[in-house]
Amino acid sequence: MAKELKSPEGYARYAASYDQGEKYWDSFEQRNLNPYIAEAKGKKVLDAGAGTGRIAIRLQDAGAQVTALDLSPEMLARLKRKKHAVEAVLGDIEAMPFDDDSFDMVFSSLAMVHLKHVDRFLEECYRVLKDGGKAVVVNVHYRKPKILTDKSGKYTIACYNHFPRHVVEAAEKLAFSIEKEIMVYEESTIWISQILVLKK
Repeated sequence: MAKELKSPEGYARYAASYDQGEKYWDSFEQRNLNPYIAEAKGKKVLDAGAGTGRIAIRLQDAGAQVTALDLSPEMLARLKRKKHAVEAVLGDIEAMPFDDDSFDMVFSSLAMVHLKHVDRFLEECYRVLKDGGKAVVVNVHYRKPKILTDKSGKYTIACYNHFPRHVVEAAEKLAFSIEKEIMVYEESTIWISQILVLKK
């Protein structure tokens, strides 16, 4: 039986092998982020819940000035070893350690699934964005969490499914406008991925 761990403990264990699943993580987006990553060129951008830098590095390579925020020091340590010009900041995406109106764009892929409620996170995205800024967020809805295995045994990282319509409603309550919504479906319906482009 797999033990369920909270995000800090889970990602401390998962950090060493996380990058091995990059193609799997990419499948939730299926290149739909590429136009927005290109749009980030020359802009000040936050990757919220950045992990080992899968999206942050692509943003930096596209010419953005990138800050990567994550609550796992182990995941950020992996990012730092990749020697990219990304500022790594340890912190909580529900209480971001940044001033109001700090960023032109906020990206967040696959982090919302670890939050019990999305409202505070979306409020923080709205707060740190400049007027006219965009948040590009990926909300994955799992049928069952991924079972992970290491030398200590099997485990899962706590996940909370958020129905797409509820995320849209939460964003609209904050006065975000919904610029685009893209749904990505896995063939056997193990998961559904919602990509939202929100404008402040």
